[in-house]
Formats: sequence, C-alpha cells, structure tokens
Amino acid sequence: MMINSIYTHKEIFLRELISNASDAVDKIYYKALSDQSIQFKKDDYYIRITADKENRLLTVSDTGIGMTREELEANLGVIAQSGSLAFKQENEAQEGHDLIGQFGVGFYSAFMVADVVTVISKAFGGDQAYKWESKGVEGYTIEPWEKDSLGTDVILKLKESTEDENYDEFLEEYRLQEVIKKYSDFIRYPIKMDVTKSRLKEGSDKEHEEYTQEEIVNSMVPIWKKNKNELKPEDYENFYAEKRYGYDKPLKYIHTSAEGMVSYNAILYIPETIPYDFYTQEYEKGLELYSSGILIMNKCPELLPDYFSFVKGMVESDDLS
Repeated sequence: MMINSIYTHKEIFLRELISNASDAVDKIYYKALSDQSIQFKKDDYYIRITADKENRLLTVSDTGIGMTREELEANLGVIAQSGSLAFKQENEAQEGHDLIGQFGVGFYSAFMVADVVTVISKAFGGDQAYKWESKGVEGYTIEPWEKDSLGTDVILKLKESTEDENYDEFLEEYRLQEVIKKYSDFIRYPIKMDVTKSRLKEGSDKEHEEYTQEEIVNSMVPIWKKNKNELKPEDYENFYAEKRYGYDKPLKYIHTSAEGMVSYNAILYIPETIPYDFYTQEYEKGLELYSSGILIMNKCPELLPDYFSFVKGMVESDDLS
C-alpha cells in the first residue's frame, strides 16, 4: 500500500534498482582508488539487466561493493521489520545523503511489479555470500548462499499480468531499453543487456536469422558534462530531438553551469515555434530535473517563471534536497 502511494508509475522501480546498483559500484570504485591492494580494471565496473521470460524473472546485477549479512539486515529489513513510520523516521534522521539516497524506499518499489524479491550479495572482503528474500508483507529471510563474484543480484519474480495491469512489459527487451533510456541513460557506469540482432544466414543473401549480443544500452556521459568547446551546434540539436523537446529545430540554446552553495549544469532551448498546446489548460511548463545523472522529474515547474514557460531543456544538480 505504502509503495503504491509513493510511486504512481510502476516503471520507476527500474530506475531505483539501477540507482542502487550505481551507488554500490561507486563505493568499490572509490575504495579501489585509495586501496592499491584492490586490483580492478575499468571493465570490471558495470550493471547488467537480465530478463528470463520463461520463468518471469528480471535481474539487476552489479559489480559493486556488495553487502554483508548485517548490511542486508540494516539496509533491506527496516520496512519489513519495523513498519513504514520507523523507516521514515530513521531516513529523516540521516544527513549528508544525496537526492537519490534520500528516496530510501526506492528498493521497495520492486514490490509494485514483483511477488517475490530476492537479493544475493557478496561483500568486498568477505568469503560468504548471503541471500535475502521477501514477499513484501510477510517479513524476510536471510541465509548463506553461493556466489563466486563480488557484487549484488536483485532478482524479481514478476507478478502475473491482469486485465488492468501489464507486468509482462518488463520482460520485453524494447521496454527495458526504453525505461533505461528515459531515466538512467546518464548513469556513469555501463548498463549491459542482451540485445536481439538480425543478420543474413550463412550461405544466404536473402534469409535472415536473429541472434543475441551483449551491448551497452546507456550513453553514460551526458552532453552537459562535456567540454563546451568540443560540442557543435549539431550536438545540441541532436539532444533537443532525442529528448523530444520539440519537433522543430531550436531557435537558440544556452549551455550554462555554476559552482557554489548550489552547483548545477543546464541546457535551455527556445523552440523555433510555439508548442501546439501552449494556449491550452493542458500545457505544462517545466524543465527536466536530473540528480547524479538520473532523471528525477520530467517537468519541474519551479525551475521556470511563468513568462519563460515556453522554454525547454534540463537542469542537473547534485545539491538538491
């Protein structure tokens, strides 16, 4: 009940799980920078999405720092053990978290689409892996488990679809890529998936066959993080089109940033033509709002005064609360 009241769009669960995975990879990455005994290469850091249609399983894996039994208890057992009020109070008592970390209940958004959530994790420096499992309303279990590699696997047993709710979509390759592109395209680590491709059959010049190939499905480096001097007008126009800010070309764009008490990056566009619904009650002003490379709001009206309501674009800041 609580999870469904907080999140109105079920697809958000994937953003939350990828965000947690990115945080876990951050921790081992920064630890490796200061601890020379950790021998990791750049290719060791990634997130992987795996869909198993036959068994209705969706897995989000990371090569992050992992969790001990105690950390699984502390990080995942709060709501199931103490209820939502205690969880909220504990979350509010903590300081120094970024916006994504403050979501707190983000992990539990998985229960909007899953009957069972299983977490298998092996922590850095530990020999024993553990499996945490919950159905969301009946508490949880933790037991020793086998896992060779460092990191965490979050495995969702998806609900059966009904006349009103479609859960099958989150096993579809195109839908998963769509959600990743929308919310997590600029996560700094590669998000990998098996992608279906087509090729000519060997010995044929007409007949095609399908095959799967692992690919990175996110951009990783957002345009607003790149050196302005290296960007061309076409780059800004392509971003405008890719984000569907308008069906025309922008009349003008502004790429700006600031550092201080609140640091931010922003790209703003003046459309060449007025949006078709601009003079209707349905028109919504606002800019896309990002934090840590993750889309938080599609349209944040507070970022624009009414007299600039025609402006399109985005703002990214890690200093939001």
